[in-house]
Amino acid sequence: MKKGFYLILILLNFSIYSCSKDDDNSSELAGNWSGTFSGDVIGTWSATISESGKVTGKTVVTSFSIEAELNGNVNSDGKFTATAGTTSLGYIFDGQLDASTGSGTWKNSSNTQTGSWSGIKK
Repeated sequence: MKKGFYLILILLNFSIYSCSKDDDNSSELAGNWSGTFSGDVIGTWSATISESGKVTGKTVVTSFSIEAELNGNVNSDGKFTATAGTTSLGYIFDGQLDASTGSGTWKNSSNTQTGSWSGIKK
């Protein structure tokens, strides 16, 4: 009986540790981020990532002096997806974040402009 009880305690410890590991990564990504993008157009971006992974911020296309809201999500593995403007008239950013840096690619909705982006956590 004691062996079964200890086995349950050990398994419970592993399951709690596994769940907290995912939460730690989400918390690690939360905060203020900023960076640049380049390619067919150039600009800057800034965003706040919430504990739940929601992305809110803005982009500025410096070559045209156009500002747009940036909205999206980051999952617990750091996969970043956000849209600047609207899905029909904006830019779509995809990439990967780690604890302090991120990078990826962007394209406009009609796929006629593309490029790359990078950023850091402040």
